[in-house]
Amino acid sequence: MMERAIIATDLSEASDIMVRRLGFLAEFGIKSLLLLQCPDYQEVASEVFPYVATIQTEAIEKQKSQLEELGFSVESRISPGNAKREINRIAEEEGYPLVVVGSQGRSLIGGAFLGGVAHEVMLGTRKPLLIIRLTVDEQRHLSVTGISPDGVSAHILFATDFSSGAEGAYAYLEQLIATGNVRKVTLLHVQDRTHIEPHLVQRLEEFNTVDEKRLEEMKARLASGAPVEILTKLIYGDPHIEIMRELEESKASMIMMGTQGRGFFRELFVGSVSQYIARRSVVPVLLIPIKGEQG
Repeated sequence: MMERAIIATDLSEASDIMVRRLGFLAEFGIKSLLLLQCPDYQEVASEVFPYVATIQTEAIEKQKSQLEELGFSVESRISPGNAKREINRIAEEEGYPLVVVGSQGRSLIGGAFLGGVAHEVMLGTRKPLLIIRLTVDEQRHLSVTGISPDGVSAHILFATDFSSGAEGAYAYLEQLIATGNVRKVTLLHVQDRTHIEPHLVQRLEEFNTVDEKRLEEMKARLASGAPVEILTKLIYGDPHIEIMRELEESKASMIMMGTQGRGFFRELFVGSVSQYIARRSVVPVLLIPIKGEQG
């Protein structure tokens, strides 16, 4: 189970806001956190860095205190270097089973994570990655969105393509259900229109029969664990559109996906579907690499 996690921070206002809303991580069974900031070498080499370092130390200790007030055991660390490499290196070498980052709209949280760096953390991660959404209103006020009062894991939308990657994510879903905090799960599979039309349309009924059986088998497995309401959905269309539509209609509190698969999960973080969901979901997104990639 995921008892430890890395919280990636750039000590910006956005990360301050994110840190204050992370109490829900206890739902995952998480007890201890590493609050990690990675200033780049250019910043460290600056003549003003000693002054900046003092401010950063104060800022990270403030965030540490806020997390401790939420009930977590917290270690804070400033580890200079390329942020995307440092975060993934530490997660892998020290065996952290989860990395948490913030996402602000189509880009990722400010400072060190502005633009491509946090996206590259996603590209290179071999550990489960939880993405928290932050938004900016018309008055330029930042806030965390999509954190349900009932809990992030209250209703999980689990998108699957029945691949080995999705199976690894399914195992994490079973672990989350075992915590007793999950009340509802929607198991979703999208028959990808682009892979079926025009040459395989005549086999759609056959594909539906096979995949409906797979969804029912997954449902039966989950039903044998803690009491939880389980729905299955088999939809035909464009995966990124249908997943987002189902996310909105189901009012799910979190979406879970595996990282690789035979269909639209192929090359997660590189493929357009995964990027689309991770950047546009208003609720937290939990992305699980295949077992071989997790280290």
